[in-house]
Amino acid sequence: MKPATQLTEIVRNLYGWSSLHPQWKIELNSYALRTAAGVWLVDPLQPAEPVVQQLAELGEPVGIFLTNPNHDRDAAWFRRRFKLQIYAHEKAQSDCDTKIDVLVLDGELLPGGLKVLHLPGASTGEAALYTKMAKGIVLLGDVLIHPSETGLALLPDTYLEDRSQAIKSLRRLLDLNFQVATFAHGAPLATDARAAITKFLNLLGKKKRKS
Repeated sequence: MKPATQLTEIVRNLYGWSSLHPQWKIELNSYALRTAAGVWLVDPLQPAEPVVQQLAELGEPVGIFLTNPNHDRDAAWFRRRFKLQIYAHEKAQSDCDTKIDVLVLDGELLPGGLKVLHLPGASTGEAALYTKMAKGIVLLGDVLIHPSETGLALLPDTYLEDRSQAIKSLRRLLDLNFQVATFAHGAPLATDARAAITKFLNLLGKKKRKS
């Protein structure tokens, strides 16, 4: 997999980089969020060195957050490079190949005011981060994806642990105010993300009633 060569600003203080998986033909996305406490790296893949330097210039890194146990990716490399700790939901460690330094709980507040949201369904240890920055940002893992050919979608059933639980988890997002959503797979939504996710969940509900 070729390392990412570009760091993109999504909204103020939120940046992303991605690499195309040659076998799966999907983009694997990573994010950096600059907060008052420092920069959080989310599901990080090791990019090309110029991008690493750009990340370093964003500010002092505060930690690495994994949205699920399958997204350890190059977290250990970042841990060594920047002397950071890896954070993930408490149920992620049993399925994660990389040692997690800090196990967090649903609703826990991390440095910089980030709130942990436990969103099981894609995996037991799936979690997202929420911040009120930029009128609200949600950083999601696999429970919801955004492929360009279909728009918002659940992870394919082959990879979901529990489809009904995944939908139930996503409905938790509707209790939040946010304009931006990022995805581990697919382009981020920089505006009207809550409205788009609400519409998607309403369509899922209609399909379920018809079936």
